[in-house]
Formats: sequence, structure tokens, C-alpha cells
Amino acid sequence: MKDLLKIYGKYVVFTWGIILLLLLANLGIFFWIIKDLCMIEHPLSDRGINKLEYMGLEEINGELRLNQEGEEYLTEGGFLFLMVLNDSGDLRYGWNLPEGFKDHYTIGEVAAFSRWYLNDYPVRVLNTEKGLLVAGGEKGSVWKYPIEFPEEFMRNIGKYFRIVLGINFLAVICTVLFLGFRYYKSLLPLTEGIFALSSNQRVELSEKGVTSRLAAQVNHTSDLLEQQRKALSKRDEARTEWIAGVSHDIRTPLSVIVGYADELENRKDLCKEDRDRAAVIKTQSLKIKQLIEDLNLTSKLEYNMQPLRIANFYPAELLRRLAAEKINEGLKEEYELILEIDDSLEGITMKGDEKLIARAVGNLLNNSILHNPKGCHIVITGSKEENKCILQVSDDGCGISREVIELLERDGGFDKSFEEMMEDADKRTASRKKKPHVMGLRIVKQIALAHKGSCQIKEEGHTVQLALPLA
Repeated sequence: MKDLLKIYGKYVVFTWGIILLLLLANLGIFFWIIKDLCMIEHPLSDRGINKLEYMGLEEINGELRLNQEGEEYLTEGGFLFLMVLNDSGDLRYGWNLPEGFKDHYTIGEVAAFSRWYLNDYPVRVLNTEKGLLVAGGEKGSVWKYPIEFPEEFMRNIGKYFRIVLGINFLAVICTVLFLGFRYYKSLLPLTEGIFALSSNQRVELSEKGVTSRLAAQVNHTSDLLEQQRKALSKRDEARTEWIAGVSHDIRTPLSVIVGYADELENRKDLCKEDRDRAAVIKTQSLKIKQLIEDLNLTSKLEYNMQPLRIANFYPAELLRRLAAEKINEGLKEEYELILEIDDSLEGITMKGDEKLIARAVGNLLNNSILHNPKGCHIVITGSKEENKCILQVSDDGCGISREVIELLERDGGFDKSFEEMMEDADKRTASRKKKPHVMGLRIVKQIALAHKGSCQIKEEGHTVQLALPLA
């Protein structure tokens, strides 16, 4: 919604920008026309014939005569002829008069050509003591039209101009806002549909109006995504069920193998080499069983098919129990397990699946023991930071290898499916004899994410930290 309002605001701003540009362009054209008009040579001089009375016409013995200076003055001004009428309308003097001019003009005729034309010649008229001076230019050289306005109108013309300008301004604003609102209203369903698509929701937009084609494309995209979601859901469900079925089917024969291997390991009538072989069979069978359980769990966590048994528990007690269980399992002397619980965590409750969190911490402990066969110091740390519980497992052994960290973090192994992750591992390790084992760490990450927490690998692979929200 905010993005659409932003688009609407930009539309209004751009519209006003266009209006301003048009206004400036019109002003530019207007001034260009004025400039062009000023550059055109005026057919009749703007200076008129005022100076003729004093410098051009000479009166000798009651007779008028146009001297040389007057002729040059008229010629430079674009005038072709000159006549002087007395008060009775009779022709007193004429210079270069065209054919068809009369010797006498009535008052009406004088009034007519003073405002209009004389025999289609544009003229300038000046009343002097020597008579009425009438000077004319070429036909078709000047456009004349008498215009009159009432005095009251001219006094109010500024007010009229402001009223017209205000009405036009208001009309432009209303038009821009109305068109903008229609544009906004037509885009609103389309925008909501796009946001719904990004949220993985089904969209059905009305395919009408100016955005009908776009709406049709969005609906088509929604249908395709829905089909893909259904196909992926069926595939993921089938894969999860297959993994669960295989895990269940393998569990029984593995139990038989482990049972017989344990029995052979403890038989006194067998030689030591045979009992050792039975112990190896038992250990490797237990590893297979653990891998199958991990595969089943990571598949369920990936597709949110592992229900979380949410309950309140004490993380400090959980860490103590896990440390005690690990020691009671018969931890070898090469390993030293240290438990450090901060006072801030004592008595604090968490809300989550206690068994899954115990599984995550257990995987980290097993990871430290498995990859350090010569022994190491393992430190389990628990603390509270703001509203989060920090569970951390560190060791001073070989640590998590750089290739595993790169596989899980740089290449997004935590965010990829199990098959994609294994495919990437196969590509990157095709030239190596041994592939990095990331199943246990992947499960740790998935459990943290399932609880809205995070998992980080620190200190160059020697520390794994879980940050989980408290109750």
C-alpha cells in the first residue's frame, strides 16, 4: 500500500512537472512571437506623422507644400501618399495620391477612414492647425480592427484575470487528482495481487479496465505457481513418506544385527579377534541407525512435518542432564567435559521442544567426540542475553573444517534441501576420497530455525552457538 501511494505521489509530481514545462514552453513561444514581431519591419512607422506639421509641410502664401525633408520622412516611415483636408473636408494638398481619391470628403467618410481604411489603404490621421493630415501605406500591409471595451470592464480586468486563472488552476488540480485516483484505484488490486504472489498466496484478479492484460498475466502466474506448489507438495510428501518407510523397515534388521553383534562380542568362547570384529559390526550398525534417524528427522524438519512438542522447561537443567548422560555413557579418559552455566540462566524457563533441543546439543557433543579421536576438552556453556538463551558447545580439537563451513554457510547449505546440499557436496568433493559429513550440523541448524532462533559457527570452527528465544 505504501509503495502504491508512493507511485501515486510520483504521478502527481510528474503531472505538475509536465504542466510547468508546458507553461514554460508556452511562455517561451509567446516571447519568441513578440521578439519575431519586433524584428519584422513595420509597414507604417510607429513614429507616425507628428513631425510633418513642423518639419515637412511648408505654407507659402496660403499654399501647402511638402519639402524634401518631409518626403524622406514619409518614405522612411513606409508611407506612399499624403493628403491634407481642411475643416470642410476639402482637399487642401495632396502628395502622390493614387487614382480614385476625391477632392472632398464628408464628416462620415472622414470618421470611417480614420478608424478603418481609405480605399483599402491603411492610413494614419493627425489633426493639425494646417488641416487634417492623412498619410497612407501599401494595401494589405497592415491589419486593422477597432476594439472597444467599457471603462468599468477595464478597471476590473485584473480581477477577471485572477478569477479565470484561479478557475483554471482549480480545474487542473481536480483533473490531476481525479485521473490520479482512477490510476491509483486501477493499480490497487494489481499491487495487492503481486504482494499476495510474493507471500505464496493464490490470486484471482478482475480482468477489467486498463490493467486487464496485466491482471490476466498475474492470474496466469498464480495458476502456474499453484500447480507447482501442488506438484512439489506431492513430491515432498511422497519423499518424506518413503524415507520414513525405509527408516522403519531398516530399523528391525538393524536391531537384529546389533543384538547378534553384541551377543558375539560378549561370548567368552570366541577369540579376541572375533569379538573385536563383532564390536566393529555393532558400532557401525549403530552409526547406520543414527544416520537413518538423522535423515528421517532432517526431512521432516525441512517440510515442517515434525510436530514441535512445545512446553516450558529449564535450559540449565537440560544442559546438566546432557552432560551427566554423556559422562555416564562411558566417556573415555582422553576427553574432558566441562559445564559452565551462567547465573543469569538459573531458574529461567524456555518454551520449546525439549527433546529436539537436547538432540541439537547432543549432536554438537557427538560431533566434537567423533572428529577428535585422540581426545580434547569440550565446554558446554549456557547463558542469557536479553531475551535469548545462548547454548554453546566448544572444543580445542580440530574444529569444524573450512570446507564444511563453506558448504553450510557460503553456499547456503542450511537453506537448501537435503538433495541439493548433497549434490553440491558431490560436485565439490568429486576429486576427494572422503566427503564432508554435514547431516548432524544441518539438523542442529534446522532445530534452531524451527524454534525461531539462530545457529552460528564461531572461532574458526571450534564453537557452535545456538541463540533461542526464551518463554
